[in-house]
Amino acid sequence: MTTLTPAALFAAIATTTATLTMAPVFAADNDESKLETVTVTAKSYRTTGTKSALDAMQAPMSFEVYDAELLKLRQVDSVNDALRYVAGITPENRATVTIFDQYNIRGFESIRNFYDGLVLQYNTLWNLSPQVDAFATDSIEVLKGPTSVLYGSAPPGGMINQVAKQPLDGQYTNLRLRGGSFDLMELGVDHNSELGQDINYRLIALGRQRDGQMETTKEERYLFAPSATWQSGEATTIQLNAYYQDDPAMIASTPLPGTGTVFAADFGQLDTDAYAGDANWNSLAREVTMLGYKINHEFSDTLTVLQNFRHTEASLLQRNTYHSALSGAELSRNAYLTDEAIRGFTVDNQLAWTIRSGAMQHKLLFGIDYQRLDSDIIYRDTFGVNTPSLNLAQPNYRQMQRALISASFQYRESHTIEQEQLGFYLQDELTLGSLTLLANLRRDQFDSEDQADFGGFLSTTEIDQQESSGRLAAIYRLANGWSPYLSYAESFEPTSGTDTVTGEAFQPTTANQVEAGAKYQNSDRSLAFTAAIFDIAQQNVVVNTADFAQYTQRGEVSSTGIELALTTRVNAALELIASYGYQDVEVSDNPLDTSLEGKSPVWVSDQQASLWGTYTFHTALSLSLGLRHIGQSQVDALNTATVPSYSLVDIAAAYTVNDTVNLALSVSNIADKRYVGACFDRNNCWMGAARNAELSLNLNF
Repeated sequence: MTTLTPAALFAAIATTTATLTMAPVFAADNDESKLETVTVTAKSYRTTGTKSALDAMQAPMSFEVYDAELLKLRQVDSVNDALRYVAGITPENRATVTIFDQYNIRGFESIRNFYDGLVLQYNTLWNLSPQVDAFATDSIEVLKGPTSVLYGSAPPGGMINQVAKQPLDGQYTNLRLRGGSFDLMELGVDHNSELGQDINYRLIALGRQRDGQMETTKEERYLFAPSATWQSGEATTIQLNAYYQDDPAMIASTPLPGTGTVFAADFGQLDTDAYAGDANWNSLAREVTMLGYKINHEFSDTLTVLQNFRHTEASLLQRNTYHSALSGAELSRNAYLTDEAIRGFTVDNQLAWTIRSGAMQHKLLFGIDYQRLDSDIIYRDTFGVNTPSLNLAQPNYRQMQRALISASFQYRESHTIEQEQLGFYLQDELTLGSLTLLANLRRDQFDSEDQADFGGFLSTTEIDQQESSGRLAAIYRLANGWSPYLSYAESFEPTSGTDTVTGEAFQPTTANQVEAGAKYQNSDRSLAFTAAIFDIAQQNVVVNTADFAQYTQRGEVSSTGIELALTTRVNAALELIASYGYQDVEVSDNPLDTSLEGKSPVWVSDQQASLWGTYTFHTALSLSLGLRHIGQSQVDALNTATVPSYSLVDIAAAYTVNDTVNLALSVSNIADKRYVGACFDRNNCWMGAARNAELSLNLNF
């Protein structure tokens, strides 16, 4: 195992003042402005919301972009970190876990991100989900509401797209050294240069080590992401890219009981570093390799074709525990293992054609995308045999014997899963004066086969489903800076199984959303505001009786809410970013368990509010203060109790020594407030993130 030494990694950070390009989009119009737009030079870049050049303020939907400067100022490492100040999102439900980014958009859970417009492939059933580190990310785009019309299978709440750092013109090198809480040591390099007149390349590398928040846990990461862009003549751009990430030490999702976290316990309140695992057994290692390319060719100024391709191979070995009972302070545990591998590819072919007729312009987009993913999974479980319990009052985290646990597996399960999705889509972006209309139509074919061996009992589960999705949206730009909009969009998710009530195979779970809103931007772009109200109805949800003896696909979930976002430059020194979101999410129909009707799902906070302010004292020094509030969520599906709301304070400071040296400090949860992030039920809860202080140094050459 490679080790980063303290001599090689000393503390510091670099950054400049905060930059936000949200659904309110700012541009730097004068020398005093510190708010800038993200500059993307690659011709193949198209925004997440429309796969066209329609930016966030012009798009008739909730679409926000958070750029690299803001992510750098807040010392963001993951998508989870980046979403802390976004309205309509319940972030960090499992803040102590690093195996995946889990968040909730408009009431619907999501643990699958996109990277540069292509999905980070994941079978959605097990644990192996690729992650892309924020150090390799130029911006994070948040698209709220159903997205199936452009991307196929997706939950109805929305999606996150991480835009990769691209090769740029010119030459520079950024060296980042960082240290901080939990014995953080990090070294990152971002180098950009040219190979002749027509080829630019970029090399990104990172090494990071730190302790996890939970006792005895560790996190370790190494990544290497090279890319090159070749301008082959005036009309053709070819980009090759690779991303390799080795995570020899990750933090798996090991839950704690509700007693001692949310509820009072005789043994006292569990601390923020409480852990239910064992250092001798619990571990997780992941390795991901992604190879891709983009080819963009302009036949003319009105006809362009883009092909975006990525191949993925990844593996994960997890040793973990879960608990079965709590007696006094004694927590009974089961040990398990998952050995997982995936191999797949995804390709998106886009033909963009612009037709102009007088004052009317049609931007037509024709697309065909295809993805295939093969997964192999081995699962083993002790069912408690030779698995020591844990005394939460006096925990001993080194009781288990790995060899004994491995020899004590009582349950064995293996899977071979093949999944593929083929989609055809069409978009017409019509512009007539100040009016923009969007019309989308898509057809998907999804196939899956899961061949499982349950300790000698063989079974095969197949999905062969088709679904159509649509979207209609309009936005009108008024002369006074306001742009009201209205949209309707649909989504689907494949569903396996058979309805025990009707005897028919399940159909895809579908959803539709109606959204109305308004966007405002003043003439000098120093003030931007967005407001949205939405109503999502999810149908064909699989529900069951309490004893799981019956299943039917007649469940429904509804989500309604409002979201507000404001970004303003008060004066040359002060910038403010504020947001507020309220959502009412409930099970609207469950014919097999009516006790759940009217209840809110778990993982969902009822409201979110945040304020981030940056004050620049002079061109070299800025100070930022952030306040964020996450409302209460439910402990379990029956809503028998709530996870309390919490409010946290973050700070950041940035100092430019000279053109070469930048320093910065960030502290999240500065008061080190203890809180519970979320619960799945009364037996499975996760603590919130403790105080984290980080100091960084950036050297720019």
